[in-house]
Amino acid sequence: MEQVYLSQLLKDITVPQNDCIVSGVVVDSRKVEHNSVFLAIKGERVNGEDYAAKAVEAGACFVLTENYIADVPAEKQCTVENILNASIQLGANFRQLYDIEVIGVTGSVGKTSTKDFVWTALSPFAQTVRSLGNHNNEIGMPQTIFGFTKDDKYAILEMGMDDLGDVHKLSVAAKPKYAVISCIGVSHLEKLKTQENILKAKLEICDGMDPDGVLVLNGDDKFLKGAAIANPANVKYFAVENKSADVVAKDIVQDGLNTTFTICDKIHGEVQCTIPAVGVHNVMNALSAYTVVTAMGFDPHKTAENLKYYVPSGMRGKVVSKDDVTFIEDCYNASPDSMRAAVNTVCSIAKGRRICVFGDMLELGEDSHAMHKAVGEYAKEKGVDIMLCFGNEAKYICEGFGNATLFESKDSLAQHLKSIMQKDDAVIFKASRGMAFEEIINKVY
Repeated sequence: MEQVYLSQLLKDITVPQNDCIVSGVVVDSRKVEHNSVFLAIKGERVNGEDYAAKAVEAGACFVLTENYIADVPAEKQCTVENILNASIQLGANFRQLYDIEVIGVTGSVGKTSTKDFVWTALSPFAQTVRSLGNHNNEIGMPQTIFGFTKDDKYAILEMGMDDLGDVHKLSVAAKPKYAVISCIGVSHLEKLKTQENILKAKLEICDGMDPDGVLVLNGDDKFLKGAAIANPANVKYFAVENKSADVVAKDIVQDGLNTTFTICDKIHGEVQCTIPAVGVHNVMNALSAYTVVTAMGFDPHKTAENLKYYVPSGMRGKVVSKDDVTFIEDCYNASPDSMRAAVNTVCSIAKGRRICVFGDMLELGEDSHAMHKAVGEYAKEKGVDIMLCFGNEAKYICEGFGNATLFESKDSLAQHLKSIMQKDDAVIFKASRGMAFEEIINKVY
């Protein structure tokens, strides 16, 4: 963390009695350094307030907490109504110290992949920082901001949500000049009830935007292409199906694990592009990156060329080849749209049998059973050869597929998969993050 005074960091929260240079902001007491600020966050399993005193003993100069901690000197703590909102305020205060142009990224599916595509396209032009992993909430996004330096020119910040108002708070803190919304899906239906509400929540990314900025939207998404946008004034659409969009991909050809296509840009004409990923969903992610980076004024041909260096984060479309079997790890998140994309991916790259290892899609609300069944039906229709499932909701995927196998444990699924694999098989793993499918993957190879 670059130099910042405690009083600057705590602006609009409190005025510290003893000002000092802050070395960092931490939420884990084990990572406390001299003169760091400790956020005592109440998690599902751990209450940070229980570690506040230890944080001060380890060198923390200040503690933010929702309840007064008797073992922490009064001059070194401040109680706040909501610790997560305080975290965002700290991030907003630090962000104001930097003349960095921010690109915000949100959407129901593909946020992290889109962020990584944007970083791949933009970073060769200028020093660019991006959210690490899926640091996209009230804790994670500020942590990325605290890593800003005076040498950074651009920052790509992923913005996630659980409910209405979440993206609003992140956008107001980050003040993006550019923003991308990947799509409006059905994740969060359990809480938000309708896709119209999900659209409203995602459009909150506009709330902190520069009025002269550029909003980049999926022109194939029925909700986004018809959305009323008051701010910013400049909106650009990318698409594959919608030929009237500002940027359209055509002549999409898959060659092994690469995809080549032509970008038809209303301003710059036709531009050739190749990405080291498969599936139309990845073409869309690459298009969104091309659209926002060229809207920033960078050369379209160089922007497209940069995209060939894309590397996925974590378990998002990672391809592993072992013993003549191709494995695709795509189990960081799951929704009906991304499940169908997973089916398309495994079917397109397989030389031999197409095997899906699917688990529960979480937070789908009252239509969850039907949505899981529809995934199974889609996989059968597309020619998936073997469907192996784990999870309470995954039994409905089996029902839709017809002759799938539902396993009672991850270990039994992994052992069965290992016993049936043969040369040229393609296997894709897909489930919501909460299903922890890496526990299956680690047993298979």
